[in-house]
Amino acid sequence: MLTIASPASSTTALAAEINGMQILGAVTLSGLALWCGISFIAGLRGSGKIKINTSDQAVVWGFITGTLWVAAGGTWADFANGAGDIGQGLTRDTGFGDPGIGGSAIALLLTAWAWPWKKRMLWPALLSLMGAVLAGQSGGLPAIAVNIIRTIATKLTGG
Repeated sequence: MLTIASPASSTTALAAEINGMQILGAVTLSGLALWCGISFIAGLRGSGKIKINTSDQAVVWGFITGTLWVAAGGTWADFANGAGDIGQGLTRDTGFGDPGIGGSAIALLLTAWAWPWKKRMLWPALLSLMGAVLAGQSGGLPAIAVNIIRTIATKLTGG
């Protein structure tokens, strides 16, 4: 309870408590990953409420979804890491040498962002999801955005 005192009277206002710094209430990282996954799929399928109409939107949604899935752990992380393995397999053993995890992440993200996808938003979304997973695993500069998103999500859920 928060009490605000004024010279004429005293007013009492109720202040909402944030239990354990859970800004979203009793929502865990798994819950946030579920929300993001449902929104991601609905947007890609053409939901009237959630719109993923451009490749830029698809890249952002894929990147955030992949990052939250890894942060949630468990089955969510298994999904994301499986996608990351596919992404690394797409860029390895191509005859140009092994780019490493960071190089694979950057290649996938650049392909998702720079390629003219027209109306096929599934591909930039999936490539950026794969790229986000690999960027988080690689460390260094590619992992900065991933770590920022993970930190924000952790603070929102009190994790």
